[in-house]
Amino acid sequence: MPNVLADRDSRNRIILGTLGLAVTGGVVGMNIAILRNLQPIARHATTMAMNWSLYGVLFFTSREIMLIEQKSKNEPLNLRFSQTRDSDELFSSTIAGGLTGGLLALITRGRRSVPTGVALFAAISGTSQYCYTRLNRRRQEMILQSKHHNGSESTGGSTTAAAAEKEVAVENVADEEADDESQSIIAKLRRALTTDPIERLPDWFPIRRIQSDEYRQMLMTRREEIKLELGHIRRLVANMDQREELLLKRLREVESNG
Repeated sequence: MPNVLADRDSRNRIILGTLGLAVTGGVVGMNIAILRNLQPIARHATTMAMNWSLYGVLFFTSREIMLIEQKSKNEPLNLRFSQTRDSDELFSSTIAGGLTGGLLALITRGRRSVPTGVALFAAISGTSQYCYTRLNRRRQEMILQSKHHNGSESTGGSTTAAAAEKEVAVENVADEEADDESQSIIAKLRRALTTDPIERLPDWFPIRRIQSDEYRQMLMTRREEIKLELGHIRRLVANMDQREELLLKRLREVESNG
């Protein structure tokens, strides 16, 4: 069994995947607690995050183990990982999802629910991986079309040669992305930790960080509002004092007449 923790790329995918599922589980648990009016909300959100993170650890660890096994089989056949990457990831995700779902079903609900857990989680994991692979493949083709659009129009080669060249180019892009994956993950994680999250929000988002001049203007406006409120309170107090003096005066007149 390969040591997935010794491989930097595998270790990064396990950590980031688990953290992503934990955050997603926490958000889902918080929304469910709010909708069902479950108290305390933090406890339900934390419980859901822990459950999802447990699934993430089991799923991504078993997935990376199988991916490393698939990579080792490519070397004797002189195959690049990009040539078998789609099928390897689909196979590994499906099997890892089934194993993880069956194990969790066995722990939580007993032996009878194991087949259901295996089938359900394998279907979810395989479908998600298939959709991700198709979208990633489409993105690679769009990158190639944007780079080589003019060159492909001017080339007078055959259709078969053009298709083969396009396939090789897609594989080269996949190889470059596989080589730079760890660096991109580390860079994204570093940017996420060092960059202000509010600055990363789009312009149309209603939340933004105000400037110092705007904050100073808000303070000045608020101070003027407080002054107006204090003036109004002073006038109310003076009016009440006048009414109190008038009432006392009338009481003295009544007592003197009586």
